Amino acid sequence: MSNEVEKEESFEKKIERLEEIVAKVENEVLPLAKAMSYYQEGIKLIKDCESLLKDAKSKIIIEEK
Repeated sequence: MSNEVEKEESFEKKIERLEEIVAKVENEVLPLAKAMSYYQEGIKLIKDCESLLKDAKSKIIIEEK
């Protein structure tokens, strides 16, 4: 499996997990510790996704030149 395909799957899985977290936080009454844990995980997922998107954007810009 190529590295690009792995990154795409990883990105998709991260987005899917982020959507799960958002749904839980919005729809459930959670203890503060659990809510904070979800928040921290969500922030990490967002940063990871932003990094993957930045890498993809750089590749697109390079290929357009």
